[in-house]
Amino acid sequence: MNADSTPASSLPRILVADDSRIVRATIRKHLSGVFDIIEAVDGEDAWSILKAHPNIQVLISDLGMPNLDGFGLLQRIRTTEDAQLRKLPVIVISGDEEEEVKRRAVGMGASDFITKSTDRTELIARVTANVQRAETEAALDESRAELDKKAAEDATTGLGTRNLLEHNTRQAIAHAARHHQRVILLLLQLDRYEETAARFGQAVSDQILKALAKLLASKVRGEDTIVRLGDSSFGVLSASHAAGEEMILAERLRTALEGARINFKGHILRYTASVGVLNTEPNIEAEEAFSIAEARMNAAIKAGGNRVLAQDVTPHPLIKPDLAGALALIREGKVQDVVPFAAELLGEMMPLLNIANQQLLLGLSMDKLREKAR
Repeated sequence: MNADSTPASSLPRILVADDSRIVRATIRKHLSGVFDIIEAVDGEDAWSILKAHPNIQVLISDLGMPNLDGFGLLQRIRTTEDAQLRKLPVIVISGDEEEEVKRRAVGMGASDFITKSTDRTELIARVTANVQRAETEAALDESRAELDKKAAEDATTGLGTRNLLEHNTRQAIAHAARHHQRVILLLLQLDRYEETAARFGQAVSDQILKALAKLLASKVRGEDTIVRLGDSSFGVLSASHAAGEEMILAERLRTALEGARINFKGHILRYTASVGVLNTEPNIEAEEAFSIAEARMNAAIKAGGNRVLAQDVTPHPLIKPDLAGALALIREGKVQDVVPFAAELLGEMMPLLNIANQQLLLGLSMDKLREKAR
């Protein structure tokens, strides 16, 4: 199929804006069969067509037109909020002697120039070059957008990244300050999660982390930001209307993790988390908010984990109970005070478990129990 028989719908679309019917007809004759041509009789007409046809790849525009001249049209294009339209190549039709006019047009964003006497070969070459430039720019924009998406998305969990949380936190705090509102920033660390990778390997650990991330994401609102910060830590950004809401959110996430059961090859895996959270006050900076939330999360970790801290206090560290004390705490529902010492308590129980295993034929794997005890 030769160029002249190519369907217009498959050709690059060009808009020609000129109040002269003769000029439009001449350009159409030169470009026919190579480009799909749309005509506009003045600047306002051209602007309406550009808004209605986002697939236009190049505009050829005269400067002296009624209603809206070429300069006004160029200004609208270069200042529009439509990013795609703002980058549209604009070829200006000018006289040979109009150097001052050209300089003004260049300053306003003109891409190229032709005259009314430009021949067919040169006109096709100039339009083609601008179409190719526009296509290259569009491809680069798409590539940059894809890179930005990858930079803002954690490959393992599908959640956002720290960069995304920091960016959104800065914006949210600035907005909240202007409107006298609050922002909740929450940082969460899974307790002793490194043991999962050591026990089952990194691939399995990543799958479990993905499942836990999905659980956490299901407990926040769609408009909230939830990201993976590090190997086994997460961050959440949420709007707030009153003090105290941060504890409701933090406890919802902590209890969801505490109650979760993951079954892997007959092993029932359970997890807890240490949470640091704050409900921002006016004039706080994003960096300070992160610092406060992180300090509270670290304090929760040092205190034995499986707890939420929303104040700048140093919690009393847990003291390992004896066996009787551990059983009493469990009966009182204070399992979180026993969990950090489970391995040590198991070690103390080994003599009793060994006797019970032999006398009651329990079938316990003592080697595995010794491996976990310390």
